[in-house]
Amino acid sequence: MIRLWYAIFGFILWVAVSAISVAQQSEHVATVNDHAISLNVVHHFLDRSFQNLPELADREKRDESVIKIGIEHMVKREIILQHLRTGKFRTSERELDNAIMELKSRLELTQQTLPSHLEKIQLSEQELRQEFEWQFSWRRYVTKYVTVEHLEKQFEEKRKYFDGTKYHVAQILWKQKDKETTAKAMQVRQQLVQGNIKWADAVKSHSQAASAAKEGDLGWIGYEGPMPRQFTRVAFGLATGEFSQPFESQYGIHLIRCIEIEPGSKTFDDVAFELRELETNRLFDLVSTRHRADAAIEISGETVK
Repeated sequence: MIRLWYAIFGFILWVAVSAISVAQQSEHVATVNDHAISLNVVHHFLDRSFQNLPELADREKRDESVIKIGIEHMVKREIILQHLRTGKFRTSERELDNAIMELKSRLELTQQTLPSHLEKIQLSEQELRQEFEWQFSWRRYVTKYVTVEHLEKQFEEKRKYFDGTKYHVAQILWKQKDKETTAKAMQVRQQLVQGNIKWADAVKSHSQAASAAKEGDLGWIGYEGPMPRQFTRVAFGLATGEFSQPFESQYGIHLIRCIEIEPGSKTFDDVAFELRELETNRLFDLVSTRHRADAAIEISGETVK
């Protein structure tokens, strides 16, 4: 009997120490309308985001820039969650109680307890309940707006970005980034559009890129690469034979020529999963941005909007 009492006392003490350990690490890193966001919750999000990246999976090795990304995401999430609580997408306390009970049952099948699980994922029970609240409420919201019909419409309107369409492009690159160079690039484009100068001559006279030796030809590019997304966005806005407006990147000032376009062959079914993920992320940014202006946000002691 005495041994049993000691065992029970030891278990209770372990649970208490575990709870204190989690609480000690749960310093507040931001607030949204006076609702605190803990560092543990931020790390929990980053744990799931970087679970396949060993160099970022270790909490101790995450630098400040990575943690800031996590904080910003959790601020956006909290903005959305507070909005969802005011309408039909809110999650009830009963649903959260049931979720905790179901989790306890699953843990018991593997001889685990809720306290040990919380210690493993480094969350308090209240933080875990909030994780469940977010999952349930956001899932309802996404189901309402990211429908198959919506995705099919997006695919039809933006087909070339998803179906594997390729663009054969060439460029003129000025490595200087100043007003005078931009003005020069605008002048060259006008001459090309008016037919006063041939593309090959314009490349020979102005381009400072390695591709100048091939009349600026960069070959075929897809929306997913190999060129940087900023470059690709401009290129994919062109028709065959069209010249882009000059634009600046980290490499200099570019002028793109679309030589030809090869339509892709992927169907909606081929890209439905990818498209749903993109539209879900777009909805996340849209809703958080829409309601951010009305939120009182404080990050690391600095009030922001």
